[in-house]
Amino acid sequence: MAAGVRVGVGKDRADDLCMPGFIGREQEVATLVRALAGPSVVLVEGEAGIGKSRLIQELLATVRNDHRVLLGVCPPYRESLTLGPIVDAVRQARDCVAGLRLSPLAGALRPLFPEWAADLPPAPEPLSDPRAAHHRLFRALVELIDTLDATVLVVEDVHWADNATLDFLLFLTCRLPQPINVVITYRPEDVPPTSPLLRLSSRLPATTTRLRLTLEPLDVEATARMVSSMLGGQPVSPSLVRFLHQRTDGVPLAVEESVRLLRDRADLVRDARGWRRRGSGELQVPPTVRDAVLERVQRLGGA
Repeated sequence: MAAGVRVGVGKDRADDLCMPGFIGREQEVATLVRALAGPSVVLVEGEAGIGKSRLIQELLATVRNDHRVLLGVCPPYRESLTLGPIVDAVRQARDCVAGLRLSPLAGALRPLFPEWAADLPPAPEPLSDPRAAHHRLFRALVELIDTLDATVLVVEDVHWADNATLDFLLFLTCRLPQPINVVITYRPEDVPPTSPLLRLSSRLPATTTRLRLTLEPLDVEATARMVSSMLGGQPVSPSLVRFLHQRTDGVPLAVEESVRLLRDRADLVRDARGWRRRGSGELQVPPTVRDAVLERVQRLGGA
């Protein structure tokens, strides 16, 4: 199923490209849908560009009639925002909290949601013990999520999350009964060995379903289908598919950007066998892929 509209493909050369279709992950979507019968904690892991976000998009489109979803994303800030993805997920679900049946505990949420101050209970007395204050805040957040009747919380790019967010996810998933399905995505190579994220897969209640999905690169056949979906569904020559698969290792983002780079260089032409390369030179690293690699190298180097 192509995730886009064909804008226009010239007769013998690629003028405009379609968005790539959702290729090679149908089984993973079906597995995720079954897991959301819950309660479950799902960890979707894979390298940059492997298609974690696209998988989540397709999952949410599939379950939108059966689940109320909260979605948060951890941005790649140098210093992560405290509980930022959880706060953003709740804000996107509600414009205000007026009418919700909240206990006085919800007054602890005022620092996180100052725009809702008029509708939140009064702030509770300060606590001298920081751990007790964290516990009270986490309880208040869980109460708020409960009142939203959400059945799925998705947090993307958790390798960039702050420790408070990770601790909250652990607090949420260790509750009995677990109030919500939790789906997180992350790059395993960017998770330090001391990260609280590791506890999400090792310290869950026995009644909670644990599912870990590792997304693998596309094989040659799936690469061919993906490239074809970008070229109006037309056949693609085996030589072009082999060339792209060898140089991208089947990483979907690298495949997509490489096809766009070939189009920009007017290096895609169509003959009786389908789309092929006009030239035979080496293909430079697409800028999007290059920037992602450089960003990761800088972080690993402590920059």
